[in-house]
Amino acid sequence: MADSLATLCRVGALILVLGIIFPTSRAMALTSRDASAVVGLIAALQPEYGQFAYDEEIAADWYERDAADKGLIAAAGFTAESWEVALGETVRGFLATIPIAELDPIFGRMKKAVSDMEELSGTQKGETISAIDEQIDSLMVLRAEGRPFVDIVRPLTPKIRSLILDQTIGQK
Repeated sequence: MADSLATLCRVGALILVLGIIFPTSRAMALTSRDASAVVGLIAALQPEYGQFAYDEEIAADWYERDAADKGLIAAAGFTAESWEVALGETVRGFLATIPIAELDPIFGRMKKAVSDMEELSGTQKGETISAIDEQIDSLMVLRAEGRPFVDIVRPLTPKIRSLILDQTIGQK
């Protein structure tokens, strides 16, 4: 049961990391400098702010917390809005670098973990798996939105993976 709960927590964290819709109507284009700065800032701030999982609220929260403390994000040249855009584009670009052949087994393990949970009823399992499927669909949209940023983000992929993906899904 403890293993099932731990797996469910990892599933939830992965959904949070991978499943949030990013705004696409921004006029800013991601640069390699901005992507590198974003990754460096995640590495610098994550120990204090906790495991990184992107959504607009977390981006805004990190900006506000940092502004009230060390000011690293502003010192790197970001405003609240440009931070949110660069962060979103970097994460979407990262998602686009992950091969489907790598994602499919992750999704399969997530669904199997839910299916194997004895404490959930059949209805609860079905609803949870449906929610996972919706998040997978959203992830595929994010991956498509990230294609323009792949070449910029690809050199940073190992570092991003170590910061947000490997820890979330329990891979090292």
